[in-house]
Amino acid sequence: MPGPIECRLLPHTGYLLIPATLSAMAWVASMSQDGCDYSRLTGPSVQSLTGNDLIPYAEVGRAAFRVPVYYEKDADWRVPYTEECASYAETGVDASGWAWRLSQVMSFLALAFGGAGSLFLWVGGCTILSRTMWRAAGCEILIACVCQSLALLWFMTPMCDSDAGNSCVLHFGAKSDAAAAALWAISAAAVFWKYPTPRPKPTIVLGDDESETAGMIGSASNMGSSKQGSQLSFGDGYGVSDRRGSGNRRYSANSGGFM
Repeated sequence: MPGPIECRLLPHTGYLLIPATLSAMAWVASMSQDGCDYSRLTGPSVQSLTGNDLIPYAEVGRAAFRVPVYYEKDADWRVPYTEECASYAETGVDASGWAWRLSQVMSFLALAFGGAGSLFLWVGGCTILSRTMWRAAGCEILIACVCQSLALLWFMTPMCDSDAGNSCVLHFGAKSDAAAAALWAISAAAVFWKYPTPRPKPTIVLGDDESETAGMIGSASNMGSSKQGSQLSFGDGYGVSDRRGSGNRRYSANSGGFM
């Protein structure tokens, strides 16, 4: 029968916070886009999307797009971000090519593997992860990094074909994906570079001078080999040992000490 799960704060030391925080930041970055801000498109494809040759550009994504509005007072084209994205189904653009589908699938897999790996690492903030589980989390984060990078193949869609005079530049969504891939890469490197050995369970020891002296020493197994004594175990992972003498002692609640 496996023993009970021992929960205590940062058993793998503070080093665990480095890959865990980086992976969580990557997951948030990959989520911080509204679906139609992946790239800024210019060229003939803009007219195909809007049916208007006066609109200079459009902000496009994997499944939708958004067009700017001309403000006469400022004599400038600006995108109203309060409006909803328009679907490609309403236009003549074919959004079912291999680059479209591959980018969508890779983006989903990056979120799934990256989120799972990040969750694994944060669980290690209160319980002990074996070396195998530690490396498994690193593998998941590394897969997320690769998938997030492959999601950028969206720029190979016919809509961004430079030979046809089109141009797609990185916008907020693509920049977020690139940042997420970089953060996941650094997090995976931190995981594979070092496995933080779990700290031994701390123990509180009662001193020989009839007063309670708090001391953080090694594991409880090492205590039994040095001196004889009794130990009381508490539910928070700490123990109390009585080393005052070699006789049998019991704890008295009335006197507040060992009798």
